[in-house]
Amino acid sequence: MVPKYKLIEQSLIKELKSGRYSLGVKLPTEKELMEKFDASRETVRKALDRLAVKGFIVRKPGVGTFVNAERENQTVGIIVQQITSYIFPYVVLGAEDYLFRNGYKMLLGNASEDPNKERQIITEWVESGVTGLIIDPVCSATKRSNKDYVETLVKEGIKVVLVHSNWKIDGAGSVTLDDAYGGAKAAEIFHQFGHKRVAVLYKSIHLPSVVRASSFIDCAKQLGFEKIYEKSFNVSEFTGAPMQSAYELLNMPKQLRPTAIFCYNDATALQVQLVAKRLGLNIPDDISVIGFDDAPIGDFREMLTTFAHPKEDVGRKAVEILLGMLHGQKSERYVMQPELIERSSVCSPKTT
Repeated sequence: MVPKYKLIEQSLIKELKSGRYSLGVKLPTEKELMEKFDASRETVRKALDRLAVKGFIVRKPGVGTFVNAERENQTVGIIVQQITSYIFPYVVLGAEDYLFRNGYKMLLGNASEDPNKERQIITEWVESGVTGLIIDPVCSATKRSNKDYVETLVKEGIKVVLVHSNWKIDGAGSVTLDDAYGGAKAAEIFHQFGHKRVAVLYKSIHLPSVVRASSFIDCAKQLGFEKIYEKSFNVSEFTGAPMQSAYELLNMPKQLRPTAIFCYNDATALQVQLVAKRLGLNIPDDISVIGFDDAPIGDFREMLTTFAHPKEDVGRKAVEILLGMLHGQKSERYVMQPELIERSSVCSPKTT
């Protein structure tokens, strides 16, 4: 159940946003609010204290509570899947830089790849009156995602820009990569090098991952590979889940196992490399690998053929679109082209 102080807070926020109280006007007294909401003085005070912290009101001891006349909320909420690792910090850095140069403040949220936590953070931000939202949604390819909730927010007038996953919500902006290009290009490269048995390893709950894998498979079928293996996992790659799938692929008899693997991102490719090493297989002589993101993953990056992710540019572009929407411009769906970085993790398969 929602605590009563929070219900009072939410009710007052709605009244403030509706324009019922003008800027600088005095709000009802604590006693009047106690009677209105049938609540104790302590509960009412807690709700008012939270509103004061969020900048909605100003409390003047002995005088009363007033709508904050100086309140000009220029705060943008940015929530990413996992803030502590991989490409996400760079996306945030790009966004923060653009916001700062345009006089906006930033709230940063870490969804920890949990849609429930993601929804809770967004709800609290909306209640606090954030100017707009930039969301890199978790579980974006599943029914567990918050797609319906975000769609509701957009209909209510909240300005939203999605990053990496485009749900094609009317009125919402988006910044994505051309993931289909990456998948198809990886298949073409393997074909050019003469591979016959290939595999794709991807995260089935993440929309960009699904698009990359689907594009790889479609192109591989068109190119006529003898065997196309498809392996997926439905939890965070940072749990080590891809290693099990990689082991199943690489532990197959030599005449059956794939000679090339496309990994939906570099974190997955790194785990393929670790499994290969344990099994005594060498990259690229025994197994060719292509990743995606050009992420900072240690020494393996120096040899990994991959697609560069314009991380900071994604953050900056998301902010640019959001600020445009806040100033009356229409939402924009922007697609960035990932650059192929050819290194030394792909070669022709050994002849037997």
